[in-house]
Amino acid sequence: MLKKSVSIIILTILFIAPTSVFALSMPRTGSELADMSGISAKAYIVVNTETGQTLAAKNENMARVPASLTKLMTALVVLDTKPKLSKTVSMTKADQTAGACASSGVCIKAKAGVKFTVDGLFHATLILSANNAANALARSTGLAPEKFAEKMNEKARQLGALNTKFNEPTGMDPNNTTTAADYAKILAATFNNAYLKKITNLQKYTLRSSNNSKYNQVIKNTNKLLGDSDIKVLVAKTGYLDESRYNFAAMARYKNGPKLAIVVLGKEHLYSAFAETKLLASLAEDAQILAFANNQSIVLGTNITAGQ
Repeated sequence: MLKKSVSIIILTILFIAPTSVFALSMPRTGSELADMSGISAKAYIVVNTETGQTLAAKNENMARVPASLTKLMTALVVLDTKPKLSKTVSMTKADQTAGACASSGVCIKAKAGVKFTVDGLFHATLILSANNAANALARSTGLAPEKFAEKMNEKARQLGALNTKFNEPTGMDPNNTTTAADYAKILAATFNNAYLKKITNLQKYTLRSSNNSKYNQVIKNTNKLLGDSDIKVLVAKTGYLDESRYNFAAMARYKNGPKLAIVVLGKEHLYSAFAETKLLASLAEDAQILAFANNQSIVLGTNITAGQ
């Protein structure tokens, strides 16, 4: 109801009473509309990837801890090395340690010597957000850890994510940094890769070990917006650390609207990160009307546009 009433009022102001004193109490930008609607994330951005227009944003250039959002960049860098997806990789103790598997880290069931394919590790990294899988996936390239991190930062610069820096591939390091505006570019690059796009849209996946069937396991997607009747999620990633709180980034369409890159950073609960993502998507049309009503120029982002 809020969305419909806001649209009606905005159009009334625009076409009937553009100089009305009542207009002073109305939001003039998508960001003001989002604030009025109760969006409380520490930072967020909504970009129409078909035009490059930023529809709403708050603290979009503020440095934030990406947590497991890091894993999309890990996947992009591994793909740049043109890996053989059927190649098998032996898990190591270092993977378990990097993933904090013995404590709070999200991990696939594994131990040193258990083998998975590169394809399986991609799925575990992106669907379950498994830290040990992400570390093994990065290691499968043959690059030393510091060299892999260097490649991640090179990729960020190529995508125009100039305020982003990664130290490792799992997202467990709170010294990794990004911004909502930067991450929208990383998200768009992921969307443009058909392989990664397909993986992130799977609700579950059967991960099989190539040498120990005891470690065959079903993993489930951490994205609870998959299958939502109003918003079609095309690519998404969740992330959490104590230092970041809950992050969620998604390329999505709300009903029949345009493709949107939505990045929500710093929510206290994952369910509220999902809820605010959906609300921001639903407000996109009204934000566009506000931009038109107030003669706002389109703000084009570098490498934000995504293909069909």
